[in-house]
Amino acid sequence: MLWQPVSFTPPASIGAVGDGLSGSLGTVGSTVASGAASLAGLGLPEGPPPAGGGTADLRNDASGMLASPCPYIAVTPYQQGVGQRRGDRAYLTPQGAVSAVAGRMSEAQDLQAPGALPASTAPTEMDTAMVLLVMAAPDESGLATSLGRFNGVFPITELQQAQRRAGGLAGLERDKFTIPPAPGYPAWGASSPQRGGPGLATSRALGGQLAMAEGLSAASTSPVGRLGAFGAKRQTAMAARQADLDALRGSMTGSDPGWSGVYLEGQAVELAKLLVKFAPPMDAAFKCCAAVCWYGTKRQVAYYKEAFGLENPLEGIA
Repeated sequence: MLWQPVSFTPPASIGAVGDGLSGSLGTVGSTVASGAASLAGLGLPEGPPPAGGGTADLRNDASGMLASPCPYIAVTPYQQGVGQRRGDRAYLTPQGAVSAVAGRMSEAQDLQAPGALPASTAPTEMDTAMVLLVMAAPDESGLATSLGRFNGVFPITELQQAQRRAGGLAGLERDKFTIPPAPGYPAWGASSPQRGGPGLATSRALGGQLAMAEGLSAASTSPVGRLGAFGAKRQTAMAARQADLDALRGSMTGSDPGWSGVYLEGQAVELAKLLVKFAPPMDAAFKCCAAVCWYGTKRQVAYYKEAFGLENPLEGIA
């Protein structure tokens, strides 16, 4: 089966980088605290132990997955020349979305044109792959909901625009009869002592005195106390970044019954021919669809492959 159901999955490679750094970063606070304790005797703290595999290697892996540019194309019913138009409304079937992507991929010169990719990241003949996602819905309301779920985790400008337009068309007939609530009159406002001249001058005078007091308090802190506070602050910052990463992993989940995807390795022209042969698992009853495709080196598309839970269906097949 060429097509696979899509569900957001926290990329394992990103987790591996974070796990590789956790041991090194976890010693920052204790290392600085040790130096602070021995500062009176001019003891200099040792540097934190290197992360597994080397920090440089982890930086290279993270940059390859997250910072390396990868060509992509997004297809929506509202683009000129794509789908069918009926007044303000537009429709695009799953097969139509795939055909539009395949048509652009067959124009391989676009991907090889100067400026399309940096020279250091341009795909080679033996190291190219693609990730293609199709988001299918029976009407504009379903398309807006589907794209909203997708953009909530993986926002793409073209899909965000399509989401807003589909949502607007879906609610057009209903919203035009809705009378928005109006505030009471006279209306409540917001006031502050600083809105007037005397209050603002008082605030400035008090602020200047407080700044001088804070400076004197900071100057009276011992070097040992300062270094200890710095270590605690760095440790708190490291813990906050790790919590952010954990929260992002937890948020990168979700699915939709109208999502299908495919991961394939090979040259663009050959992949375009293969896509045309295998129809997506949704028929023309899903008349409001969108698609997004990434094509580049295997390393460039690895993040998208892992994030959408896709595997190569042709792997191991002669």
